[in-house]
Amino acid sequence: MEITALDVVEAIRSTMDELSHMSPDDSFADLDIDSLSLVEAAVILSNKFGVRVDEFELADAGTARVAAGLVTGKLALQPVV
Repeated sequence: MEITALDVVEAIRSTMDELSHMSPDDSFADLDIDSLSLVEAAVILSNKFGVRVDEFELADAGTARVAAGLVTGKLALQPVV
């Protein structure tokens, strides 16, 4: 299953109204997403896509597009049930 950058953007936007203008290639730093918001975004993504994502991985990813690749990679590593 491939997660798109728009999937990540929509998941983050769903609880962060101040990011309604966010696009897939916007830098989290340029959007002034602080560490607490990254924790919240990580929880949202973890719950929505069923893989563990932490705030440090999101900070390293830097954009929703890169974060989508991260989530897709984690999903690919999960055992098929």
